Amino acid sequence: MPSLSSKAQFFILTTVVIVGVFYTLSKYINPYAFVDTSKAAVSGETFFFDNVKEKAIKTVKLSNSGNLLSNLQMYKNYVRNLASEKGYNLELYYTNTTTLVNIQMVLTSEKYTLKSNFTVSY
Repeated sequence: MPSLSSKAQFFILTTVVIVGVFYTLSKYINPYAFVDTSKAAVSGETFFFDNVKEKAIKTVKLSNSGNLLSNLQMYKNYVRNLASEKGYNLELYYTNTTTLVNIQMVLTSEKYTLKSNFTVSY
């Protein structure tokens, strides 16, 4: 019959091995578990530009023909003020037909000049 001290040694050794295995596995799995948010941190201009474009499309989609122009004008004023607070210059132009809105955006900063032309139906 094994002695009490050899049982304790086996238990401690087994615990150390199991912890070591889990630690090793965590080092291989952990780098893939993080979400990469470096785009927003490194390049705030592109992140801001993409958000402005996405919300411009949403503004057109949620508007009807009666309030489309006023909604776009309010959105344009809001994002231009927001851009100037961040040190960017944003130009947003739009024209509309009976079913389409053509939007042209230019964002200028110290590092970038970003341009986009797109059409949205409403």
